[in-house]
Amino acid sequence: MKCHESLIYIAAGSSVVAIDIRTMRQVFKVNHQEEVHSFQMLPEKSLICTGLAQRAMLWDVRRGCDIQKGEAVAELDGHRGNVNLLHMDPYKIVSGGLKDFQVHVWETGNGRQLSSLNCCPLSDYHRGFRCSAMAVNGSRILTACNGGDYSDLCFRDFNNSTVPIYSDSSILQSKFWAPKSQRDTEE
Repeated sequence: MKCHESLIYIAAGSSVVAIDIRTMRQVFKVNHQEEVHSFQMLPEKSLICTGLAQRAMLWDVRRGCDIQKGEAVAELDGHRGNVNLLHMDPYKIVSGGLKDFQVHVWETGNGRQLSSLNCCPLSDYHRGFRCSAMAVNGSRILTACNGGDYSDLCFRDFNNSTVPIYSDSSILQSKFWAPKSQRDTEE
């Protein structure tokens, strides 16, 4: 359950519902054919992201009141099991699951995949290490993994990233990977 201004967002079972607490009426509902395992929202852009089995779905809630028959903005796939770990901010979506040994980073607006990051240096399909938790704060990502008797943490700080942002739309670009000083001047 999450709250933004006068709306309460509730993810349960196979749907996400938004209720206006002033009128106690449903504003919209996103239905899936399967169970929702995680949920994040970005109300200022009218976007929600739902974690499902082996994928996450990005939805623009402005596309209709009942999105059951609508199309998602993007399907964020490439996961091995349920997507239990989700982060969403204006620049990126980070998704992962308890059976994954990587987290995936996606562009928020269109769902284009930007990168896949091993959860930990020891993350390896053969050793049994899997992502067990993650935390994202701006351009910092902390992931935790475990495998049997061992656990590990991996902290990445992209504050001083030097990958340039190109104006050519055919070249991969993201404010997430830009240097902090460049992101600040663009906003």
